[in-house]
Amino acid sequence: MDFSPEKYQTLKNGARLVSFRAPQLNTVAFSVVLPFVPEATPGVYHLVEHMFFERAGERRAPEINAEMTSRGSEINGYTAVNYMCFSFCCRREVFLPQLRLLHSMLTQTDYEREDFERVLPVIRNEIFENAFYDGRAGDILRELWFDSRYINSILGSWHVLEGLDIAEVNEVRAKLLSKEMCLFLAGAYSEEDERAVEQTFGEIPLCPLERTPAREEEKETREYNKCGRGRELQVLVTYHVERAGKELKLAAHWLRSGLFDGLDAAFFRFFDEKGFQFYSVDGNYAVRGDELVFSYLMHIEKKDKKAIEYLIDEFEEEAEKTDFLALVRPYLYDNLVFLFDSPERLCAHYVDAWADLSAPLTLREEAEIGAKFTNEALARCWRKIYTSLRRIFFIGR
Repeated sequence: MDFSPEKYQTLKNGARLVSFRAPQLNTVAFSVVLPFVPEATPGVYHLVEHMFFERAGERRAPEINAEMTSRGSEINGYTAVNYMCFSFCCRREVFLPQLRLLHSMLTQTDYEREDFERVLPVIRNEIFENAFYDGRAGDILRELWFDSRYINSILGSWHVLEGLDIAEVNEVRAKLLSKEMCLFLAGAYSEEDERAVEQTFGEIPLCPLERTPAREEEKETREYNKCGRGRELQVLVTYHVERAGKELKLAAHWLRSGLFDGLDAAFFRFFDEKGFQFYSVDGNYAVRGDELVFSYLMHIEKKDKKAIEYLIDEFEEEAEKTDFLALVRPYLYDNLVFLFDSPERLCAHYVDAWADLSAPLTLREEAEIGAKFTNEALARCWRKIYTSLRRIFFIGR
């Protein structure tokens, strides 16, 4: 694989930029990651994300939307528990004006109460819609973190947000522009386009990101937990590693894929042999600092509960024998070349890697680490995960 078009640099203001140039393509993608430590009122970061779309200099939301439409390129934003991300993909000939629009949106400093009032109904509707989904497994996973700053809902509470002081909104917005900001650029951009990134986002005054000590609450470590009643159960198995290193964080993606992705994954082979023909399983992992939570979710009938409890133990040990390289390497290592031809997917990949490590990771570095993975090394990583704090939740309905 040829990684020579990839470049990593630190800009004048301290922001970091990872770029991958592919001049033979016709599109350019750009992503901005704004990390934060969730110290403010729950829901305020998500609200600020919406506020960014209300003003861009003299332009208001209708003009912003009209500009994006005229270029056939939409700026997307989302808020995770510890970072905010904005991104767009466009034809190379409209990259510069789209970049300047996003820069103007994110550097907007003056919001008025009317902007706040326009955003609130949208937030309220999101919270309303979210309440219709069965998110109990997701709520459990969110509440597992030992650092209690990460256990609150990203959306927050409507009644709390309704009474929010606009001063807190402005304070949160200002702190988002920190020296931890990361930029990702990929595709058919020109040298002029790259200079424009440096002269816009590289010139934004950035503040240090305040990293206060973790707030530790009482740690819930009970292994078996019941939620609700019913003859049909969701079984959520979680593993909590407190001091996860870089290798384990990167291995988590390989392990999740080899154990749970596709009908030839270790989970399906094992449980098929035991008489359980599952249609699907939801394997997942998340990282917050040095905490890693690895999990999987399956659906069973209540009469099978005791058998499943026993088989979970057996599966953990049997999974060490998985041929991870045969199952995973073609997708997560050999197929890295697919990203060379898709700027939008490449930028999304860079952002996902940042989410796992809280730091930018180049494709070159990822490939170097992936090339060193062996079945034995991945089995050791899996053993470290399944021998960590395990909790099993039976969620009835």
